[in-house]
Amino acid sequence: MNYYLDFDNTLYETARLTQLMLESIAKGIADSNGKNVEVLLNEAKGSFDSTNDNIFSFASNMAKRYNVDSEIIVGKVKSTIDNGEELVFDDAKRFLERLKGNGDKAHVLTYVPKGNQEYQMRKLMGSGLMKYFEGTIVTTEYKFLLDLNYENGVFIDDDPRDLNGLASKNAKRVIRMRKPNNKRSVFDLDNKQIEEYTSFDDIQLEKNKSQDIQR
Repeated sequence: MNYYLDFDNTLYETARLTQLMLESIAKGIADSNGKNVEVLLNEAKGSFDSTNDNIFSFASNMAKRYNVDSEIIVGKVKSTIDNGEELVFDDAKRFLERLKGNGDKAHVLTYVPKGNQEYQMRKLMGSGLMKYFEGTIVTTEYKFLLDLNYENGVFIDDDPRDLNGLASKNAKRVIRMRKPNNKRSVFDLDNKQIEEYTSFDDIQLEKNKSQDIQR
């Protein structure tokens, strides 16, 4: 069975990464020019749009504003992203191991605004999860508008927009991962065909035909 898994806030604690990246920018600038790190961090938090802004451009522009070498600050952000294994949800890693043991194929299916592809690929590589995936789909189009065999796939996501869109494509299963601290988790879904879980540990895997034959 093909499983298509969202990355941000489903497999990976992206909100925490954002906090760590902004902290690295603030500390990097403070270390270079003696500015107050808390003031810098509050400024970064107040002006960074995590949905649309490019973090590398943001870091560079903020460094230039304070006459600090932008390459140093961007380098600190990249280092934070490259060491992102601790940001993977533990239950997500266990689930990927279960898929592997069950003979299923896992694909990461992740949406990014145009211009943020490098950032997304860096996150994927830094997460340490690439070894689990048969395929990687980084798209700037909505996930439910792609050339995929939706009816024979299981899709796991956290975004109500994508979940409803995937359900409209008659996917075999559409599963919502509703983590407690995810800002999207506050929204209820009207579509009762969409399964909801707070942990990957509670998801029952599809039986593979090969398993049925062996029995």
